[in-house]
Order: sequence, then C-alpha cells, then structure tokens
Amino acid sequence: MSANYSIRDLLEKGEFVWSPCIYDCVSARVAEITGYNSILLSSCELEYGMNGIPAGLANWEEYIYAVERICTSSLLPLIVDGEDGGGTPMQVYRNCKRLAEAGAMAISIEDTCDGMAVDYLYRHQAKFMDAELFATNIAAAVDAVKGTDCMIIARTNCKGGGAAQTGAMAKGAGLGLDEAIRRVKMGAEAGAEITMIQNICHEGCKDECLRIAREVPGYRFYPDLHATNGKTDATLEELQEWGFHLTSNHVAMKGATKGMLEYFKKNFENKNTVYSENDDFGLGHVFTPFKMEDWIEKDKKYIELEKKFHDLHL
Repeated sequence: MSANYSIRDLLEKGEFVWSPCIYDCVSARVAEITGYNSILLSSCELEYGMNGIPAGLANWEEYIYAVERICTSSLLPLIVDGEDGGGTPMQVYRNCKRLAEAGAMAISIEDTCDGMAVDYLYRHQAKFMDAELFATNIAAAVDAVKGTDCMIIARTNCKGGGAAQTGAMAKGAGLGLDEAIRRVKMGAEAGAEITMIQNICHEGCKDECLRIAREVPGYRFYPDLHATNGKTDATLEELQEWGFHLTSNHVAMKGATKGMLEYFKKNFENKNTVYSENDDFGLGHVFTPFKMEDWIEKDKKYIELEKKFHDLHL
C-alpha cells in the first residue's frame, strides 16, 4: 500500500492541504477514514510515543523506519517534519534522500540547531543556524529528492512569539518577522517549493499572514491551527483567502490519550472490561481501523501456493 496521490497533485489542482499530525500507522489510518487528504508525521508526537517526552532522543534510523511503516500502510500522502535534517548539508542530503525513498511526499527542514524533536516544554532560548547554512541545507534537500514526487518545505522557527500552546519557544526571544521572511525567501531561492514560518499561529494573525503572502513566493504552509479561549485563530477558508495552501494540527496523541484514560479508568473502576468492549464506535470487536480482509485473502493465496509446491515435490 502507498499513497494514491502526492502533495504536489493536491497543490497543483488547487486543493487545500490539511494534514493532521500523526505518529504511527493507526493514527494515519484514522486520519484517512475520517476524510483528511494528507497526513504529517510530527517528530514531537512520535517522540512522545517512543520516549514519553520530545527531547531529541530519537535517531534518524528510528525516524526513517517510522516513515517506511506509515507510508506502506496509508493511502494518504505523508509530510515529514524533518527538523534540521541533521544540521549539515551532507547529513540533510542523506536523510532527505532516505525519507523520500521511504515514501515521504514532502519534508520540512528548519533552521534550529537542536537536532531531532525540539522540546517546547523546557527550552527557553532556541538557537538558530546562520541563514546561509539554512539555505544551503535547503539546497541539499532539494538535490536529494530530485526525480521523486517529494517536495521540500523551507521552515524557519526564528520569528518568536506565537500561540501560547507552543510553550517556551513562543516565550523565547526570536529574531522577528523580517528575518523570518528573509530566511524562507532564501529557502525558496535554494529550490524549496513550500515555505513555513513558525509561530505565526495566534489570535489576530491575519496581518502577518497577509504580509507573508505578499512577500514570500511559492506555496505557503500555516504551521498548525490553534484555538484561543474556545475560538479558532483562523478558519481553513480564511487561510486560503490570506494566501496559504497548507496547514496542520496536533490532535492524534491527545485523542489517543483521552480514549485510553477513559477506557482504563472505567475498566479499573468496574473491575471488568464490559465498558470498553461494549463501546462499538464503528469498528466492531476487532479494535483496529484497518480492514483485514485483504490480508486474509493474501494469506489464503500463499497457503494454497504452499500446498501446490508440496504436491509438486512429493
């Protein structure tokens, strides 16, 4: 199984790309059956699932392995949060090449000097690489994915500010919007077809978005839909009106955790599993969102083939 279409296909036909952040095959499948047109592998959510905290404890082998598994189990095109790509042009080249070969349809490369998975919970002063190194890393990423359907996203985290949900990074001293725009424009010059300025997601973000749309070429990625005091900071329709083409949102890990807390708590209180097993939310007793019929038929085919080989060589 692999994606039926690419991120490029969606963008070229003018379809807005809304990619919920996922972290494994099940969350990818849930996004698929609920109607999303794409998915985004979040390094933060992947690290929560693997290590309990997004502190840069994952390595690239683990990350690429996760991409391979997700891409072979989902029909949706996958965007990969590539963090700094490894930090140097040669590392970026190798890692992006392997991610594209694993099935990634877009990869974001950013300018923070933090390795894999920045921890928003305790970092207070993010460090940023020189803009020139950032642009060179983008060029290396673009070279790495030539001849594939994969697109490169030039992402800067240097702006500062942003929604409260982004934690310590939002509180840290950034370099401002002028520098953020300069950096993603350099990324576009280096060949990135999509750009992303982090920390523009906040209440009253329209003016910043309109300025970015005026000054930054190519496809523009709004970095995560947020809600403040029960009100969304922007609707999908507004983002399109403001000149943006893609966005994402963090929901998978929170949703999974809520469900597990509910089931575990009820079963523990009741001292049985009646509550969880009677809760049929459309999947039946087989608690997987994947259809097993195709695998069962494939297994039957190989059982029959084994019998034929046995009969031929009696």
